[in-house]
Amino acid sequence: MKVFREYTTALKAGVSAAAVMLAVTPAAFANHHNDTVQTSVESPVHEANLQIEVDSRMAGAVQDLFIQEDFADLFGANATEGELMLARSAYAQRLFEPVWTYDGVDGLLEAVASVGRYGVVMSDEDRQRISILADRRFTGGDAADRARADILLTAEWFDLMARIGGPLENMGEATASQTNAPARSELVVLLERSGQGDVRSSAEHVAPQAAQFQMLQAELERYEMIEARGGWMAIPDADDALEPGMTDARVPALRERMIAEGYYTAGDLLERTTEFFAQNDAVEAETVSVTTETTLTEDADSELEAEAEAPDFNEWYITYDETLADAVEAFQEQHGLEIDGVLGPNTLEALNESVGSKVDRIRAAMDFWREQGDMGERFVWANVPSFTAEGWANNQREISMRAIFGLPSRATPIFSDEIEYAVANPRWYAPVSIVSRDKIPHMQEDPSYAARNGYTIVDRETGSTVAAETVDWYADNAGSRYQFIQAPGDNNALGELKIIFPNQHSVYLHGTPSVHLFDRAQRAFSSGCVRLENPVDMAMWVAGEDFESMEDLQEALDDSELRRVDFENHVPVHITYVTVTVAEDGHARFWRDVYNRENSIRMEERVAPLWEPQDEPAAEIAQMSSVAAGSL
Repeated sequence: MKVFREYTTALKAGVSAAAVMLAVTPAAFANHHNDTVQTSVESPVHEANLQIEVDSRMAGAVQDLFIQEDFADLFGANATEGELMLARSAYAQRLFEPVWTYDGVDGLLEAVASVGRYGVVMSDEDRQRISILADRRFTGGDAADRARADILLTAEWFDLMARIGGPLENMGEATASQTNAPARSELVVLLERSGQGDVRSSAEHVAPQAAQFQMLQAELERYEMIEARGGWMAIPDADDALEPGMTDARVPALRERMIAEGYYTAGDLLERTTEFFAQNDAVEAETVSVTTETTLTEDADSELEAEAEAPDFNEWYITYDETLADAVEAFQEQHGLEIDGVLGPNTLEALNESVGSKVDRIRAAMDFWREQGDMGERFVWANVPSFTAEGWANNQREISMRAIFGLPSRATPIFSDEIEYAVANPRWYAPVSIVSRDKIPHMQEDPSYAARNGYTIVDRETGSTVAAETVDWYADNAGSRYQFIQAPGDNNALGELKIIFPNQHSVYLHGTPSVHLFDRAQRAFSSGCVRLENPVDMAMWVAGEDFESMEDLQEALDDSELRRVDFENHVPVHITYVTVTVAEDGHARFWRDVYNRENSIRMEERVAPLWEPQDEPAAEIAQMSSVAAGSL
């Protein structure tokens, strides 16, 4: 029965019955070996259909390997049953002729050499192994050795595609042909094309198509270039924060750090240098004028006064000026920090992360998109480290807003689900965990807390409403026995709307009366749910073209009516934990690891020296001018 299932499945993929039986039943193959070797009449037919050179000796050698019980061992322990079946199918469709041509091997080696652009790190050992196999494919001692190399190259191809695109299971399905030919597995088609030399397009095809992945690719290239140039040095620590307008020996190091990552540009440096020269020239001109007058009036004090007004390079060079502060604010914005231009502990820590660490974090983010797979044509993406919630459609960000997630001690769970409905003007049924941890202490201190905050208290054992003053709030079971229900209103913890995707975590999207918290850079304040800055806008986006649901929601909101509205189409929602994302401007955002789940963040070990005053700073001035002019 199992052989029959494999037989019928492969038939749907366009494999001949004889070839399939040979591929899936090694014992049967041994009995029919002579019947499947290509004849002189068959060879031209296969060459025309498959557009490959036919070598019956090689085909026979490949067939022999399919007979052997260790065929699966050639693919390694990590190979899935699906990959093994697809490999068998690919060779069977070719009547066991080799997959890899000269062009195909060259393409595979080129793909291995450039695999880093997909955020994949391949060891020298892996590269060398593939190179040796490529050589053996054509120079092996006999047909058996060359056939083994061909199959091993196919195994390496599957491994490479999985490294680039993630799990390949979804691509193993048979896909309908645009012609009258039978349906074939997408991966089998890509393998055949790769064997003919088109490995690059196969890699592009399996790589994640998410816009975030593609933008991360560009940023990975940029940061690898920064790393190749030497990266940056760490800024020395100090007891006091550095604020705009202050002078500090660390300012030159800060300026260099901003230049290295592109926050402080060549134009900024040229503008600052030109400003200094202009001030210096103006003073020199005035000094000449005053000196001339002094010669006539013999007023030496005037000359001394004019010379005293000349700008001091050392002081100017270590002044934390407005342009540099703007660069620091841009850095803070792109790293999830408070935007104040102050070089404090958090900003200093972010600045001193090494470029190698950032490269690794970008790769980790790319790994996330590989593992996540297809998120859907329309989906809601709520990402914890960035404290954002977004709506995406057709690979375009259509709506974005600030969000609040769980405290580190009450972390928002990471999972995917589907949004089913929204509730306007909801009641809040406080979970037992929140009642026990948050409400009971308030009630012990002041029983009127419940009434002042709009809570009704229900005894779960009787189902009756109880007066807060009659309850022993110090009882061990108080948190689990008494249910707190908050009526709709301005102070309701859920705001004016909640968006529901039923799940085991009891997590959902909702509004909040504490809107001031959205102004904070770090927004881990909730008990696990996701609070949205604009929940109504998100609900309307989820509704999409479901105009009836949109009208029902708006009507309920306008009338302050408690109402559930079911969405016609269920939209996927993904709550994730990715510490590097890319904004619409194409620049990476490096978020803080709020839950301490990543151990890859590393600090730069090289520390920049502090600026030392120069008696004759002419060389430094000339260097600044040269760097500024040459960088434009």
